[in-house]
Amino acid sequence: MRKVLMTALLASGLFGQAANAVPVLWDSASGGNDHYYEFFDANVTWDDAFKAAQSVSFMGMTGYLATITSAGENRFASVTVAGGILAWLGASDAGNEGTFTWRDGPETGQALTYTNWNPGEPNNCCGGENYLQTNFGAVMGWNDHGGPGNAGQVNGYLVEFSAPGTVPEPASLALVMAAALAGVGVSRRRNR
Repeated sequence: MRKVLMTALLASGLFGQAANAVPVLWDSASGGNDHYYEFFDANVTWDDAFKAAQSVSFMGMTGYLATITSAGENRFASVTVAGGILAWLGASDAGNEGTFTWRDGPETGQALTYTNWNPGEPNNCCGGENYLQTNFGAVMGWNDHGGPGNAGQVNGYLVEFSAPGTVPEPASLALVMAAALAGVGVSRRRNR
């Protein structure tokens, strides 16, 4: 009997949790940005999704709530990644009502240049809505939700992973040369 109970507990632990797929690449050969995306099917508030996104990494890249900056990226995320589910994205107007900015990732602090608001959105309904929610269904439209008016609103969330900016090769070579010359200068002063 004990063995049966242990097997049942183990099986429930293995199969009772929502499985997440491996992040999906939107490669530049397909018109993408070479970023990876992963949808987390969890029922969490925007604040919790924001923190959770920063706690995951993939191939050395730290995650952040996705920053959707083009119609192509919105289409890719909705069709390839989330498939008809409500999800938090990384923008908010908390602290500056009506002005949504990206809160993490390479676009941190930037106002949204691409939007896909549903008709009548954002509307700051019901006492205040501060966070970007998307419906990755047929309409792929955006909504402001969560915040004081809907503090208990929970959704899944979309995490984006992108490689940090790299120093171009000529610039890095110049930095190495400058460091070497500085080292030679210090060495000469010591020998005097």
